[in-house]
Amino acid sequence: MNEEEKKKGDEKILLKEIHHRVKNNLNIIIGLLELQSQNIEDVAVKEMFRESINRIRSMAIIHEYLYRSENQSAIDLSLYIESLADNLLAVYADTKKELMINYKMDSVFTDFDLAIPVGLIVNEIITNSIKHAFIERPKGKIDISLEKNKSKIKLTIKDDGIGVPVNLDIENSKSLGLQLIKLLVSQLNGDYKIYREDGTTVQIEIPFKELKPD
Repeated sequence: MNEEEKKKGDEKILLKEIHHRVKNNLNIIIGLLELQSQNIEDVAVKEMFRESINRIRSMAIIHEYLYRSENQSAIDLSLYIESLADNLLAVYADTKKELMINYKMDSVFTDFDLAIPVGLIVNEIITNSIKHAFIERPKGKIDISLEKNKSKIKLTIKDDGIGVPVNLDIENSKSLGLQLIKLLVSQLNGDYKIYREDGTTVQIEIPFKELKPD
């Protein structure tokens, strides 16, 4: 092994250790919030805690992914999104509803700076679907697709629920989730559309430059 290869090996080990420590610190915060939420009786406040925990967990998941990966620079966005969505199904399993998520995603390798906001966007959309789309329905389905071309990725999340209320002004909504989605998409120089037909569909296009896995 030459000096350059040894240096790269040492850097990879260091990065893995950093991701491991960040993940552990985030999990400590999650644990503290979960402990505190146990003493909260107000249902609305308790739900706010759970949503905050899920946002933090979405960041912890990517550090766990990078810690276990041999590639410390390129993240497979499809695997990350699937991990996030599966985690949310587990978190909201106490809703007693039969929910299913279908995946149709291209492998898209991107960097940490794009993956984190995309993960938060996915977290908000799926959380909203699980909580609101299937009211008084025992079953529900969410379809997630991820497509790439040379310069953009298109993320589409569709549920077959009751749809966005016609009297809801999406652009001026006070919902923290919708505001967060708009902010993150704007930061990524992307565009988003929300369709109300046959449930709710959120479609997001984001410019990106694909990384090559090692």
